Amino acid sequence: MYLLRQIEKVSSLEYVENARLHLVGELKSLSVILENLCQQKVLIDEEVSKIKAEKDDYDRTRALLDSVIRKGEEACYRFLRIIDQTRRRTLERPTPLFKNSHEASTEATKFDLDHWISCFPFKEDAEMQQNYIRERARSRPKKLRTYIPENKAEISPSDLLKTDKNILLVGKPEIGKTALSHEILRLWSERDSKELDYMFFFDMRELTDIPPITSLEDLLFTACSEPDEGKDEVLHDIKSNSDNVTVILDGVTDFSTSVVEKLIDKDLLPDAKIIITCRPEDEEYLCPEDWLRVEVKGFSEETIKTYLSSTLGEDHRKVLSNVELLTLCHVPMYALLVAASFSSEDSLQPRTVTEIYINIVRFGLQMNSNKTRIRNLNQFIKTKRNGILSLAEAAFNATERKTVNLGELSCEDSCVLSFLKTLDVKVPPTETKTLYAFLHYTMQEFFAALWLLENPDNIREVFQQCLTEEKKHMKHLIPFMCRLSATKVNVYLQWTQRGHVCQSLCESLLQALPYTHYLS
Repeated sequence: MYLLRQIEKVSSLEYVENARLHLVGELKSLSVILENLCQQKVLIDEEVSKIKAEKDDYDRTRALLDSVIRKGEEACYRFLRIIDQTRRRTLERPTPLFKNSHEASTEATKFDLDHWISCFPFKEDAEMQQNYIRERARSRPKKLRTYIPENKAEISPSDLLKTDKNILLVGKPEIGKTALSHEILRLWSERDSKELDYMFFFDMRELTDIPPITSLEDLLFTACSEPDEGKDEVLHDIKSNSDNVTVILDGVTDFSTSVVEKLIDKDLLPDAKIIITCRPEDEEYLCPEDWLRVEVKGFSEETIKTYLSSTLGEDHRKVLSNVELLTLCHVPMYALLVAASFSSEDSLQPRTVTEIYINIVRFGLQMNSNKTRIRNLNQFIKTKRNGILSLAEAAFNATERKTVNLGELSCEDSCVLSFLKTLDVKVPPTETKTLYAFLHYTMQEFFAALWLLENPDNIREVFQQCLTEEKKHMKHLIPFMCRLSATKVNVYLQWTQRGHVCQSLCESLLQALPYTHYLS
């Protein structure tokens, strides 16, 4: 068994050589490793083809390792880094529980590759503390500007439409993945083509199991759109000519139904083109092999200037001179929110995403309250507190379930429900069930954070959930919660009695989880 103190001076080359025997017998998903090695220019196309031509996985693994070892230290380091980043697919983790003592004894002697790769001291780990010190020394404006991508597009929506490859669109919340999917859909609908083909778009968070989706027909015609006539003929044509089918799955977090999983695995439409959008933390669960991975990075500084100039006129210069607002605007949705909530008075200008959402909530309540005057708005919000908390609880429960469908709502106040959209689902044979969802998933996360602040006994449990694989998506509540807890919450919902509890919990979290600065 490798120990950290024993391997700190071991080179990448020696580390791979020492484990070669175990890697040949245990390494999985070779196509993933080969694709990454080729992309990082460790192997060239001819070498990859030669390795793939070997007669079985054993020989292919042996040839792969021999090629990497021959190329020396840097190639071995890149290989180890790829193994570390894809270990969920490339390494098989031993089961910790055994049926009997004999099995335990046998299993204990098995080489643990997962532990082996965990022990390797990558350069990033060794340099982490030094990089952190250097980062703190940089000025805040310079650090903020690092979020804005360079003004260059490596691939266009039309390129994505034209390619025959399956596509994985990856990007953080609000960055524009759905908008890019809609643009691909628009370009497809407007092309001058006489060929009969199909494109289906699914918002995966709105995909319900009412009625249950048990077949391709259910997915395409019940969950999406049923043709007016000739359904059987259309379905037959789709199955027979799947190379003319494109399916966009927007907002995938996991395989919500077995039908979706079979679709991605090409068991249902083997030649169809699949486009998936997801957040970075969900990418490793999807793990599509040989797909074109495209990272959506948002607006460049030049694009921000152009957009704000067209929406705010001369006032856009005030946003550009505020580095906090400027860097927020690299996320397209936030650029829209900044423009929509812009105030000519600098003191009233929101500085964070959370402050923008607070303004949206207040404005939304005012707009749906028979034009309540500004000076009476706080008093009006107090009268809606129970309804808001009910909606916030539904948001929290739905977020925990990884869905946008809020289920049954106890609140019937149309003013509070103005933040929702309805989804009517047909329930055979003649009924229709109405489901509710927020206008955007991040609005749901904001309301969920509100509920969490009102129920601080649940905060510690959510912190623990963030550290698990199944519930780590709950981390997106934390930036909202941290900012709300640091803000005078009573300005809009009169919640001050438990603020000190939330504040101390948030401070402890900020020390433990470095990603919490993301939205706040």
